[in-house]
Amino acid sequence: MGGWHLIHRYSHHPLQVTTIPPGSIIDIDGLAAEPQWKEAQTLALRTDGGANFYDGRSDVQLKALQNGQELFLHITWQDPDESLAHLPLRKTAKGWEILQSGYKAFDEKRYYEDKFAILLSENCSFAAAGTAHLGQSPLAGKPANWHGKGYHYSNSGQLHDLWHWKAVRTNKMYLADDNFIGKPDKVRPGARRYTAGYQQDGKESGAYRMNWKWYSPTTITPKRLPVKIDQLAPYQYPLEQKQNQDWTISWFDYQPYSAHLDQFPQGTLMPSVLYTSNRFEGDRADVRARGVWRDGHWSLELVRRLDTGSAQDIPIVDGICMWVSAFDRAQIAHTRHSRAIQLNLEKTL
Repeated sequence: MGGWHLIHRYSHHPLQVTTIPPGSIIDIDGLAAEPQWKEAQTLALRTDGGANFYDGRSDVQLKALQNGQELFLHITWQDPDESLAHLPLRKTAKGWEILQSGYKAFDEKRYYEDKFAILLSENCSFAAAGTAHLGQSPLAGKPANWHGKGYHYSNSGQLHDLWHWKAVRTNKMYLADDNFIGKPDKVRPGARRYTAGYQQDGKESGAYRMNWKWYSPTTITPKRLPVKIDQLAPYQYPLEQKQNQDWTISWFDYQPYSAHLDQFPQGTLMPSVLYTSNRFEGDRADVRARGVWRDGHWSLELVRRLDTGSAQDIPIVDGICMWVSAFDRAQIAHTRHSRAIQLNLEKTL
């Protein structure tokens, strides 16, 4: 056996995907209580380099099932606390402000939700299939990134699938945000943030929106206000004492902002995530997911069809590679691992 073959063979973490009968029922509830999960093999790996985790590290465990039509994943990872207070709004003497520490530079590490990302690619190369490009300005002729950490994009134009589960913005939808990494996008006039190759799949309807008319690091004007002041009662406590409140609000339960309605006292806290529907529809909703936090760990279940037929997704076949990243109340400061996870799909029953 040649040296290069050995290097290639042992440069991946193998994840055995256990085959289950097509009629098996797997509830996507984050609990993984079905007996099929007990039969699945576990892959354990260490990820590091993240913000807020102990020493920046989170140990991750993965299990995988497939029924010939869908891939199921159960992922657990260490996270010392459940972080759901996502960019809250606070009333001040000058108006409303966004609680933030690094959001201006797209690098929030305090007032942010927990997240988990899964990258899938036909390319098993290092540096997340070659999509990670570090530095302030890795793309000639494109805007520099605000945080100095780099961009994700594909030099070759090859598409890579990205599933982005968000503890506040998508968990209530029972979804992960179905995204992709491709060639660098064009610069869009008026856009505050350039994301290079990191893009969202298309959707037919459904959304969440942030509850401000335009961003400012100082004061903002909300889009919506509560109809009744007691709608904000559950949020009036020190954020450090209780994070597990539902920090989403319904667009339709609130009313358009106007100055004469804004009689809330200084110090009032209000969520910033507005749900305009209960879920996405279309390609962006291809990945169903649900996470549950308990005793210092997140437990996340996901499912997607092996082949969605979408040009913005890649088919899941034997030998496909995967990378995972955990975020502890951090916008971009996630954990990482160097070697790809390679899926080994058994033959269907």
